[in-house]
Amino acid sequence: MGGRLALQGLRDATGRADLDGVRSEFAAVHAAYAKAGRAAKWPVSVVVEEMPIMGATQSRPNEGHLIHLSLRATKSDMLAGLIAHEMGHIARTEAGHPSHDRRVHDAAMARVTVPRAFARGFPRLARSAVGHMEDIYADDLAIPLVIGERSRGFFADWIRNAMAMSGNAWDEVFGLLDIAFSLGNLERHGLVKGSDPLSKEATEFAKVRGIRSLDALTAAYRDLPDPVTSDKCEDILVDLLRTAMAELRSRPA
Repeated sequence: MGGRLALQGLRDATGRADLDGVRSEFAAVHAAYAKAGRAAKWPVSVVVEEMPIMGATQSRPNEGHLIHLSLRATKSDMLAGLIAHEMGHIARTEAGHPSHDRRVHDAAMARVTVPRAFARGFPRLARSAVGHMEDIYADDLAIPLVIGERSRGFFADWIRNAMAMSGNAWDEVFGLLDIAFSLGNLERHGLVKGSDPLSKEATEFAKVRGIRSLDALTAAYRDLPDPVTSDKCEDILVDLLRTAMAELRSRPA
């Protein structure tokens, strides 16, 4: 039965984290997942460390999961939300969800034709698009179970940060994926409507930058089906990657 296991290990690699606070937030998230019947069945450990991103999870089938939390995240008011997000990934991984199946990812990437000029950067772009799909399915658990309306402020900041960044064509498409994922996620959970000022900001940004695929990518993330078969998930990923590649090829050099 899931729900009986709680935190198996907690380590501070920085010497500056509030481990009692982390333990308390983890317990609250674990309880919410257990109540919904979605708690981890494999052992879960947490390490706090200095890292550029807020968090990530490493999973070994039937052995356990290691959640990496940045020190910055442990001092944030979104700590519970981050833990909930990582627990969403854990639940999807344990369930064998196609979105979290590396074989599905690899099969989709192999079906996308990549011009030689873009071959070096494509794997990183693909990982971003795939990672956002994984995040959508993780947040289908995290947002209703724990985070709720706080998601709006978090993703609004993410969208505006992406719009504020400048760079080359690659940077613009990475930013586009961040914006489309964030908007799609918020729309999926009814936290943003089409007439929302945030949507209007993103639409105007795309218009000014000559970005053609914001609506298509946003809809793709918003409308990801669940349940989904491996074949369908692969097809969706192929469409996502082809759309991103077409946008990249259309950008000025």
